[in-house]
Amino acid sequence: MDNNNPWLRAEIAQWLREGIITDEQARTLYARYPAFVAYRPKSDIAWGKAIFAVLGAGVFGLGVILLFAYNWEGMHRFAKMAAIGLGIVGAHGIALLMAKSDKSNPRITESFHLLGTMIFGAGIWLIAQIYHFDAHYPDGFLLWCVAALALAWALPSTAHAALATILLLLWSGLETFEFGRHIPLASCALLLLILPLAYLQRSASLLAVVLLALPLSYVFTVFGIGEKYLFAVGLLLLISYFALANLATVSAYPESAYVVKIVASSLWLPLIFIGSFIGLSPLLGMSQLAGFGLLYVLLPLFAAVVAWAIAIARLRTRPETLDEWLENGLVLLVLLVVVLPAVVGLDVNGFSRGLFNIVFMAYGLLYVYRGTQFLKGRILSLGCVMLVLLGAARFTDLFQSLLARSAVFLLLGVLLFLIGLRYSKQSTRKKLEKPHA
Repeated sequence: MDNNNPWLRAEIAQWLREGIITDEQARTLYARYPAFVAYRPKSDIAWGKAIFAVLGAGVFGLGVILLFAYNWEGMHRFAKMAAIGLGIVGAHGIALLMAKSDKSNPRITESFHLLGTMIFGAGIWLIAQIYHFDAHYPDGFLLWCVAALALAWALPSTAHAALATILLLLWSGLETFEFGRHIPLASCALLLLILPLAYLQRSASLLAVVLLALPLSYVFTVFGIGEKYLFAVGLLLLISYFALANLATVSAYPESAYVVKIVASSLWLPLIFIGSFIGLSPLLGMSQLAGFGLLYVLLPLFAAVVAWAIAIARLRTRPETLDEWLENGLVLLVLLVVVLPAVVGLDVNGFSRGLFNIVFMAYGLLYVYRGTQFLKGRILSLGCVMLVLLGAARFTDLFQSLLARSAVFLLLGVLLFLIGLRYSKQSTRKKLEKPHA
């Protein structure tokens, strides 16, 4: 009878789905015919070792730098130069020696290369201090970035590429806010030099870092032509991200679709929430933008419209289920009803605030549905937090009466209670539907 248990338990699950038996009858049958589940040891994953190796290299490098900084004033300048050079050569030399061994861990080898690059970056500022260079100091971050980027391609190394991405943001941010120079070079470097490496290495972490950095670097450039364009440009960039997520499902790297969607959602939802307060003002005077200013606004608009046109036109990249259509439809709704009218100069500020509220609430309800239907606790928690945020933000603004406010929050509390009951019921039912074989 034990050999037939898996078959019998699968049949019980099927009977439950078809409504032939009740939940209580299914529990009784499962208890009567228990399944034997063999112990399977978890696979040894090297990610923990890799993370601690990189962190260890970083902390060790910081300790070396602080050690020299403590005795820096008392050292001769030649000793200072020797210490910097030996630190760089020593770290990269150890990494090269380790790479020759078949038993070496590539992650640890990469961490030593990263240590050498960090010492190189510290050396830029130390040498400038030794010889009293009076230079444009953001160029130091650019030089450090060039070195990290060169090693990212030479090794190849996703850690160096991530470091180069951070340094690019630092450089472009300092140029923008300290010196008023708005240079699109950082965005171009991210697109042409770092994003291809993430694709070739199939690195989800590096892809996420680049996708997070790209809107920031582009916003630094747009900041120079006018603050009123920042919100619209940010929306357009993220709208194009959602279209690219659909297109990536049929690319040579389909796993990237999930990364693009997660990054887009993590930036999109806060923007929608902010838009529920400030709305989107009309972008007047675009024809008077000097130089490439108009191009900086039109490029994200062109990318968003073209990417979505291709995604909708292709059968394989269209949404399939109703909730996918709803999720994509909310993005297109913002594009067609709010952003495009604002770009052509229509005053949709008041209307856009109301629409952003509706869109944010729709996302919250959608995540609640997905979380309870498919038992995704994180998605459910996100949806509940979004509904609470919207309720706290809007109803304290719209309702002056304490009685009205209390009624609204009581209703919200009842809704959250019902959501919890549905999740618990779905969880119990899913467990019963499994054959446990």
